[in-house]
Amino acid sequence: MPGHKRAGACVALLLGYLFLPAVADTPDPGLARLQDFLAELDTLTADFTQDVMNRELELVESATGQVVLQKPGRFRWDYREPFERVIVADGERVWLYEADLDQVTVRRLDEGLGETPAALLTGSVDVLERFEFLGSDSQEELLWVQLGPRSESGDFDSIRLGFDGPLLTRLELRDRLGQTTRLAFSGVEQGAVLPDTVFTFDVPAGVDVIGEDEL
Repeated sequence: MPGHKRAGACVALLLGYLFLPAVADTPDPGLARLQDFLAELDTLTADFTQDVMNRELELVESATGQVVLQKPGRFRWDYREPFERVIVADGERVWLYEADLDQVTVRRLDEGLGETPAALLTGSVDVLERFEFLGSDSQEELLWVQLGPRSESGDFDSIRLGFDGPLLTRLELRDRLGQTTRLAFSGVEQGAVLPDTVFTFDVPAGVDVIGEDEL
């Protein structure tokens, strides 16, 4: 009967949908690369060049140096040119030494990181607890991953990480004022055993220390 045929067709259609093969969600390749990188990262050393651009993407400052990272919460950025500057975190405190000013500023680590690249690369929490994944794309033979801070109080508007295979070789930061900082890493090595002295900062004689009394 026609009615039975229509009902049978509806049942067949419904069952067809119910028994379609399940399609697994395919993770974004950029997000997967970032998560694998952070899960496997213990220590990292590299040389770097840093260019700072204004809102119009005009170069305003260039620098070179070396970076050393160790999870959780330890890092050292040694700037060599054009001015000597050192940023060291020992797991509890962050030291910023500016040689041209004869000055060292000290802050608690949890106050100094926030939604920053240092928190991203040396933190012990899941990256997506502090950062929002904004997408990925391929440019200049690199896989780029873009993140944004979940907090509106952070200094950065976005962070882009460029991967050459499993290695992080580029990092771009855009702050709330439109300034862009571009870092290029070379000689990247992961997994090296690092002595504790790497993350110890000895204040040079005669240098003013700011913030130490507040710790």
